[in-house]
Amino acid sequence: MASTATDQNTTFQIRPDLKDKFRSTVVREIIHSTLVEQLTGFVYNAEAGEEMTKQIADLLRNKLLELNLPRYKFLVNVVIGEQRGEGVKVGARCLWDADADSYASDVFLAETFFCSAAVFAIYFY
Repeated sequence: MASTATDQNTTFQIRPDLKDKFRSTVVREIIHSTLVEQLTGFVYNAEAGEEMTKQIADLLRNKLLELNLPRYKFLVNVVIGEQRGEGVKVGARCLWDADADSYASDVFLAETFFCSAAVFAIYFY
């Protein structure tokens, strides 16, 4: 069977081009501005908090897609909770490629609630 020119020129890209690399500082600003826009004036209650987490996660996902970063897959995590004087710890663990994958996060604090948002960017190769 004869091979074609396409078969001979097939390459696999295992790192993003520099211009297409996930920039955590840019994404952190996107997260920050989205949280401020959506949560300024928000009054916390459990039902409204549940709906707001979905709304913020969807907005962040759509804004990330507008960055047109080829081959990146995004995981968006948003947590809203009531401030009652207790501490909250949020953690995450991932197995990833430190050269190509990254994350960005930000926290919004109000008098009666907090919101933590994190975006994980995984380069698909």
